Amino acid sequence: MNAVKGTNRLILDDMRLYLIIFTSIALGLTVVYTAIGLLFDVSYSSQLFGPMYGGICTFAVAGLITIYPIAIGMGSTRIQFMKSFYMMGLCMVAGTMVILHLIYLVVHWLNVGGWLQVTLYQPGMLYSSKYLVLPYFWIDLMLGLWVLGLSVFLTVCWIRLGMRNFLIMLFGLGLVLSLVIAFADMGQLTLWIARLNRMVSFTVLGLIGGVLLLSTYPMMKHAPLVRKGSKD
Repeated sequence: MNAVKGTNRLILDDMRLYLIIFTSIALGLTVVYTAIGLLFDVSYSSQLFGPMYGGICTFAVAGLITIYPIAIGMGSTRIQFMKSFYMMGLCMVAGTMVILHLIYLVVHWLNVGGWLQVTLYQPGMLYSSKYLVLPYFWIDLMLGLWVLGLSVFLTVCWIRLGMRNFLIMLFGLGLVLSLVIAFADMGQLTLWIARLNRMVSFTVLGLIGGVLLLSTYPMMKHAPLVRKGSKD
């Protein structure tokens, strides 16, 4: 097995592990929600996307920190590692959303058939209250891409800057954001956001996630094997 196949296999096994763990959590929650709805014949709403988005975030953070030095130690280059990581990250997002929406579809069929009165919140409900498979799937896909891009970007910043500089950067961004919110005309901004097409808004959010993801490529081309120390 050469370095390229070895790197792909290493990240694939890591991705598969997190996908199985967080899918098991989502399935367990679905069983609990369904059992409560059937046994007590009650109508209520809950959510399932939290654990699945958490799986994408965990893969991005833990995968970069643990797999990166192992892959480089096995002979992979940093460029090859990042290419493989991007590819597996996109597979993680797609796989997560396919599993999540298969569960949504089964719960929807049970609702339509009158066997279950439990409703699962979905981000797509912000676009349409009527269940629409493809728009709902696309919105979750874009949100998943945004979560992946943001998680990878923050993790790479932590690796390259060190804990102290990373926290200073976060504090600075938080301060600027707070000042903008405090002094800007948020009413006009809120009205502008409310008028936006929801589908376009989520698509732009996904594209921002993609840009954040790709922006880590030049940051990791010459990254050290260990994270920068907190005192550096």
